[in-house]
Amino acid sequence: MKYPPTEVEDAWPTLLVALLERSPLVTDVLVEASVADRDGSDTELDGDISFKVAGEPHRLIVECKSSGQPRHARGAILKLGQAIFRAHELTRGLFVAPFISPAVRELLAQTNIGWLDLAGNARVLFPRLHLEVHKADRDPFATKREQRSLFFPKSARILKVLLHQPHVPWKVADLADKAQVSLGQVSNVRRALIDREWATAEAGEGLRLTQPDALLDAWRDDGLHPPSVALRGYTLRHGKSLEAAMEAVFLDPALNGDSRVLLASHSVARRAAPYARIAGEFFYASDVGIRLLKRHLDIAPADKGENVTIYRPSDDGLWMETMPLRPPLQGTGPIQTYLDLLTTGERGREAAEHWRAEKIKPMLSGAV
Repeated sequence: MKYPPTEVEDAWPTLLVALLERSPLVTDVLVEASVADRDGSDTELDGDISFKVAGEPHRLIVECKSSGQPRHARGAILKLGQAIFRAHELTRGLFVAPFISPAVRELLAQTNIGWLDLAGNARVLFPRLHLEVHKADRDPFATKREQRSLFFPKSARILKVLLHQPHVPWKVADLADKAQVSLGQVSNVRRALIDREWATAEAGEGLRLTQPDALLDAWRDDGLHPPSVALRGYTLRHGKSLEAAMEAVFLDPALNGDSRVLLASHSVARRAAPYARIAGEFFYASDVGIRLLKRHLDIAPADKGENVTIYRPSDDGLWMETMPLRPPLQGTGPIQTYLDLLTTGERGREAAEHWRAEKIKPMLSGAV
């Protein structure tokens, strides 16, 4: 999320002065905002703060950004580093943004740059002064929609394509065609991935994931959308009889075009990478697919004690990522299966991480 530059620029002086004045060693704080670098360059600084620590002069120079994403932090590090190199007195840099994540704080610490954000996180470090405040590891200003927008159904199509071939560079047009989304949708996802440094797009090359595991972690932590349940039911069929009925569904000539069925969640995991035994069968199905499942499996509606759960896909992109199981059965693809397992409670999350290790990790490493 980006903020109006003036919002950050207006807020930081008061926050910084309050932070500095926490130390009884700090005196004579003078804050100048939006000034030229006084060390002889044409660089404009967002802030130049002078103060004394136990009577000795110290200086902080500030770079403000409307976003605390890694790409913006790296730009600030470069600019502050050049200004610090030209400084004649003891000088440190300070990166200011609405929210600075733990990963970006680590990046700043490695380059000896301090930070301050509107969420209350701060660090100012000099040889004789160490001020640090840790208040938030998640952006308190981002709404749930903003946190999850990268993982909405249309964007999810793009992410699945990238995750299936993380080392392949994709041109925008090719990615849009593969995911069957607009060029604008790909451009938005491309920008978000690059801002977070989960992907790169070198000049003349396409978009390529650089941190697929970080992307998948964020999807797990902030982007889950529990599937919509179309039907919970009960079938008396079990064992070979149930398997035969399921095969009959997938062989039914009525399944074509927009009439589709896929095994889902624990039904896929049980057959491809068994872990925890969860009773019942899980499916995604279109309207025609639901009717076929009800007919072949003799499903009766059940308010409780169901052993068949049928989900309704939120987007047609679900049918684009599939996994062959024992013929003629077909299941949801590795990423969708992982996401669905995560939504089924604690045992489901354990099964999801086992699935990730068995099926997704080799895919991300290029081993399959």
